[in-house]
Amino acid sequence: MPLQLVDAVLHFLSSYARSFAVIFFTVAALFFSVLAVAQTEEPEQLNADGYLARILNDSPDEVADALKRAEMLYLDGKLPASANPIAIVLHGPEVEIFFKDKYDEYKNIVDLAARLSAFGVVDVRVCETQTGILGRSRSSIHPFIGTVPFGPTEVKRLLNQQSYVYF
Repeated sequence: MPLQLVDAVLHFLSSYARSFAVIFFTVAALFFSVLAVAQTEEPEQLNADGYLARILNDSPDEVADALKRAEMLYLDGKLPASANPIAIVLHGPEVEIFFKDKYDEYKNIVDLAARLSAFGVVDVRVCETQTGILGRSRSSIHPFIGTVPFGPTEVKRLLNQQSYVYF
């Protein structure tokens, strides 16, 4: 009988320990997830010479979201007055947003980008390499849009040499 009692207690404790471990790791994962999300809500203010929009999915919606976020930061007064414009470097198929003949299709995005560029909030640049792949030249892009020879290299330069951070 005493061995059965010891076995039952050990089984209970091991079940409890497993449950505790699952709860602990779940809480830890949630904490770090919240921390990661909180860090992307506002631009990092310390030691940043500028901010760079993170465009991962190469979609017009993602570009529109980045522009809207920049606008909200500007309107809420959360961008330091001395900060450089937020860099938006496009190097995928989304560069077509800024082709002049696509204006009707992307009017809302282009107009928002033009307005934010005029206010000095954003600096939108498209990749010349991707523009060429799409069979276009610099003259097919709206004049307020800048170009860079190769977008991924420009992103690395801004992050590594110019001390920009993602916003």
